[in-house]
Amino acid sequence: MKKTTWALIAACLAAFVVVAPAWGAPSLVKELEDTFVRIGQEVRPCVVNIEAVGVEQQDQMQGLDREKIEDFFKFWGIPVPQDGGRPRPRTQVATGSGFVYDKQGHIITNNHVVASAKSLKVHFWDDTILEATVVGRDPDSDVAVIKVNPSKELQVARLGDSDALKTGQFVIAFGSPRGLEGSLSFGHVSALGREKLAIPGLRFFNLIQTDAAINLGNSGGPLVNIDGEVIGINTAIVWGAQSLGFAVPINTAKKLVPTLISEGKVTRGYLGVRVRDVKEFADSLALPDAQGAFVEMVSPGTPAERAGLKPYDVIRKVNDETIATDTDLVNKISDIRPGQKTTLEVWRDGKAISVEVTPTAFPGEEKIAVAEKSGILGITVRPLGQGERQAMGLDASVNGVLIDDIEPASPAEEAGLAPGNIITEIAKQPVSSVEEFQSLIRKNAKAGSSLLVRVYRENQMPSILVIKVPQDYKN
Repeated sequence: MKKTTWALIAACLAAFVVVAPAWGAPSLVKELEDTFVRIGQEVRPCVVNIEAVGVEQQDQMQGLDREKIEDFFKFWGIPVPQDGGRPRPRTQVATGSGFVYDKQGHIITNNHVVASAKSLKVHFWDDTILEATVVGRDPDSDVAVIKVNPSKELQVARLGDSDALKTGQFVIAFGSPRGLEGSLSFGHVSALGREKLAIPGLRFFNLIQTDAAINLGNSGGPLVNIDGEVIGINTAIVWGAQSLGFAVPINTAKKLVPTLISEGKVTRGYLGVRVRDVKEFADSLALPDAQGAFVEMVSPGTPAERAGLKPYDVIRKVNDETIATDTDLVNKISDIRPGQKTTLEVWRDGKAISVEVTPTAFPGEEKIAVAEKSGILGITVRPLGQGERQAMGLDASVNGVLIDDIEPASPAEEAGLAPGNIITEIAKQPVSSVEEFQSLIRKNAKAGSSLLVRVYRENQMPSILVIKVPQDYKN
């Protein structure tokens, strides 16, 4: 009897232990719900919808596989539309988001929201609509500042500290997805410090990854924490994926926005090297550790070339600050004021040396591409590795450089050169490094002349090609 009684009591206690948390759960959920409602009410007046009106060249077959469409017409004997590939201009209205930075009417958004706009209209939470102008843009980080002339006092967003974020924290994304103003979605910080994503135009990343729903029109809107502080700027999503969104850290914007307001742009330091992560080269270069940026290419006429930097160098420190990765080097050099003398610690031939360099202003990706390609007749090369030698069946004694890229319609392409070819001679002189290749091009390429190039192609014997140097070529 006693055993039965005690068993019954134990069963009741177990039931109580299991059920008790369930009684408390609604209050916890309600408290969380109230928090999100409060944040929505607090942040909503700071968020704006941006209507960007512009003119864009539209392709009639945009989004279609042009070759398949043309093959379809040809198969059925139907004439291919003559204007099928001709762009037609049309006025386009796009929407994005932003948030109020100060009471003077400055608004933070994404560069890609306003970059091509002919005019801007800003819609506020109370149905006020104001014209806006672009104050400053930074395409490299996708941050921009626009300004309205406020007709009344604006509610300013509170900015948080994105460096203090931790993976797993709650976040709320605000904006106007598909033009639906006043929308918010919540989720978490999925990851931090995302780098080297396939986002067109972006040079600086270190992005926040979130599973809070971000859609077209959310761009430029704030990503806020559980305290209602802006910790990021919604900037990108992964097409075809679920809950994969990215935001620019607010600390990046806090560093850039004052400069964008005062100067309209951000001027960054530039070396003129193409670098890679050093980890895969650490053993072969006898590095003491796997830190630094491996120099793969030095562009002609740049601060790096003037300072004597060479391919195979490893930049390990900038002004006594350790460089961890190639991305770290880009960030540190970009923060240096152009014209300011800088000391690099470089690992070369098994030892550390000191190199003095004076960065210039970053000229922009398009100008760099022109300098690297058109300046050397449309050819971009990189060092020839042992792997390429083996793949081509070349003897270890064969030296040269590997063609990494050829500019379309360039003298190099017209001569028959192609990516993957190996250049071993320029003007009958042997080539053994990228630096030597550039030097021989500059020495021998004269306007209106012909330049002899000896190359190896896959599964072929070496051949000699002639590059016709344009009459307007400037060395």
